[in-house]
Amino acid sequence: MLLTDVRMPGMDGIDLLRAVKAEFPGVEVLVLTGHGDMELAVSSLRHGAGDFLTKPVAPEALEVALDRARQRMALREALRRHTEELEQLVARRTRELLHAERLAAVGETAAGLAHAIKNVAGGLEGAMFVLEKGLELDRRDYLEQGWRMVRDDVGRVRDLAMRLLDMGRAADLAPRPCDPDAPLRDVARLLSPRAAAAGVTLAVQADAGPGPVSIDPDAVHRCLMDLAVNAIEAFEGQAGGAMDADADGMATGVAGEPRRVILRSRRVELPGPMDEEGEVSGAPGIEYVVEDNGPGLPEQAGQTGQTGQTGQAGQVEQGVHAGADGFAAFVSAKPGGSGVGLMATRKLAREMGGELELEAGSQGRGVRAVLRVRPLLRPLLRPLLRAD
Repeated sequence: MLLTDVRMPGMDGIDLLRAVKAEFPGVEVLVLTGHGDMELAVSSLRHGAGDFLTKPVAPEALEVALDRARQRMALREALRRHTEELEQLVARRTRELLHAERLAAVGETAAGLAHAIKNVAGGLEGAMFVLEKGLELDRRDYLEQGWRMVRDDVGRVRDLAMRLLDMGRAADLAPRPCDPDAPLRDVARLLSPRAAAAGVTLAVQADAGPGPVSIDPDAVHRCLMDLAVNAIEAFEGQAGGAMDADADGMATGVAGEPRRVILRSRRVELPGPMDEEGEVSGAPGIEYVVEDNGPGLPEQAGQTGQTGQTGQAGQVEQGVHAGADGFAAFVSAKPGGSGVGLMATRKLAREMGGELELEAGSQGRGVRAVLRVRPLLRPLLRPLLRAD
């Protein structure tokens, strides 16, 4: 506690008040002033003085002012302790919530793995049957077909294992200034032959340029590649891979429309941090869209709403429920799909500080995947992935 006169030789009381409050903001300062110094007294209150007394000071008035100063100090100390306790409580509850979420994720993973392994086991049983018939009937074509089935299923197991490994560790992100349209164009270039083989028109609308943006182009490329492959596979999985065609011989999708996958990019304003008045400011970002007119989400997914973070190409199946954010884990309506790919893509998007949203098209036709990322990306999930 500091008691000072407002008028002193050298440094006056206001200057002393400023210096003390700058160095020791918790100190209570009482200012003594004459009857003609009321303007200075009010100024001292503006600069953080707790009270002022006019001279000559009566002992009773001084005692009252000191008591009030002690009460303010005690109140500040109680508030500080209460704030610390609240911060500790929030930190503890946050740790408990993260632990509960990890336990829930373990449960979802176990159920999803059982589902994925069951799919692979079913394929291997089919391959075993074909191989047994080939041996029994001495049919080389059966043996070759069975071997191809075994090889494909082993590849599915390998891919599943690699996806799970990717989900279990944080991505090593490397943001750098680059053309935000470059990952989109490269994905289109790499997938054009596969799309053509499936009778799919692959269109690109790259509108995010031309200036460089600080993102991790490799991570964005991986996300877009996964989403685009899912979109193309939605057509490859139709009717066992057979293609319908219109009168001109063009492959068609749902309702006779030409099979189409569109890759888009553009600059958008994303929600930024909230200011002191509760207003949310905008922040620049890049929005990537992968849209198809394939079979879309199955009817079961529509029961939880047509918009949400569900699975591309109908990767939701009855019996496994979507999580709190609407994203169903480790399930797929695509023949041979495990659903792990989309979960890994969503995880990578979150680590980039972005978000992935998947929307069912109207009348269940097609899926629209929206990936939004912010510049100056950083790995956000790394602390969450560390073991307790």
